[in-house]
Amino acid sequence: MKAGIKCVHIRKDKVPALGKPNPAVNPFPYNPDYAYQDQAVETLVREGMMIAQIATGGGKSNVACKAAARIGRMTLFLTTRSVLMFQMADNFQKSIDYRAENGEPWLKGQKVGIIGSGEFQVSRHINVATVQTLASFLEEPPRDMPAEKKAYHLKRRELVKRFLSSVSLLILEEAHESSGSNFYDIARLCINADYRLALTATPFMKASTEANMRLMAVAGRIEIKVTEKYLIERGILAKPYFVYHKIAYTPDEARIRAELASKHLNFRVGMSTPYQKAYQLGIVYNIGRNEAVVRDALMYRDHGLNCMTLVRIKRHGQILMEMMKESGLRVDFIYGESNQSTRQAKLNSLAAGKIDVLIGSTILDVGVDVPSVGAVILAGGGKAEVEMRQRVGRGLRAKKNQANVCFISDFIDISNKHLMSHSYERKHIIDTTPGFAEGVLPVGSSFDFGVLQRD
Repeated sequence: MKAGIKCVHIRKDKVPALGKPNPAVNPFPYNPDYAYQDQAVETLVREGMMIAQIATGGGKSNVACKAAARIGRMTLFLTTRSVLMFQMADNFQKSIDYRAENGEPWLKGQKVGIIGSGEFQVSRHINVATVQTLASFLEEPPRDMPAEKKAYHLKRRELVKRFLSSVSLLILEEAHESSGSNFYDIARLCINADYRLALTATPFMKASTEANMRLMAVAGRIEIKVTEKYLIERGILAKPYFVYHKIAYTPDEARIRAELASKHLNFRVGMSTPYQKAYQLGIVYNIGRNEAVVRDALMYRDHGLNCMTLVRIKRHGQILMEMMKESGLRVDFIYGESNQSTRQAKLNSLAAGKIDVLIGSTILDVGVDVPSVGAVILAGGGKAEVEMRQRVGRGLRAKKNQANVCFISDFIDISNKHLMSHSYERKHIIDTTPGFAEGVLPVGSSFDFGVLQRD
């Protein structure tokens, strides 16, 4: 219009939403601090497609349940992680059961459809699926596939295409991962999905412009933004305090000799050491750094705080677990191979105070229902902003029966230029995030645990 050209956007009319505005999907009373959840859903009804940028801990799964109830038509919830898929299936099932008892009797006995991790059950109400499973069903069959298998694959592919074309509401969880072409190809087959909702704390953070454009093509633009600052000010998230320890390299000689003797010519780490070697020696096998992690865990235990310690590599978690046990801490470890029930049992142990520390790998980054913890130790290094925000968010769930604060330890690794650069990138993310920045202490200082009494 600015150039004098009139633009008209023509699209077929959306099917009307069948549910009532501001649907109740659980027994909790209305809380005005969470008004953004219903606002997001009403924006979706009006606009048809949108990204809801909601900080970690803002209740994205509740928004998904409300959206499904408000649209009231066939819904597909898409994610890349089976853990998240099963968790959302539980959340949707609880919301369906609640709605069935409270004004929507036709939902009585209805089950959530699951497509993924070996399951293929479709529901006419709400379905959850992993991208990987749907993508594998939609692939062209290999030329050398036996005729019988090929016929089965093609028949299933047609059924999946028909299923996707009947979806009215498409929900993408952790939408920053949706920028891969599989997500895009599946969304393109949802030709009647008049309503599309992407839920994420961190949209458009991929390095690839094309990937970010794909996300916008699938889900539209950001229509609602709920920041960490908003959630912290209203007590929905705990107030975080950050401390940074400067750490040099002290080799863990016993473990290095036993485990890495054939891998490196020497065990020195200098400023110019390549990243992979620097990470392995300067973070995983750095006894000075690992001892600092254990010291902080002991400090948190002594102040009555349960603690989550996050790592990126399984061996690092194992080393920390050995050292923590030696120091008298009650500790457990969750990693990629842990199944869903094992993970939940260990998280419950942390919540119940049966253990002091739970060490977690990247499995805890997305969608895992983490109990409220008093402290988080970011032991894994790295620089990814998406991962960083999720990991901090893990510890910020609101605390009950104690001060609504969370203490977070991180490290400035000064032994290598790559590790140091990553440390300062992580710190910069925190320093520039309203709501987080206010709680950053000077490097090398220590926490004032008096806030536990004051808050």
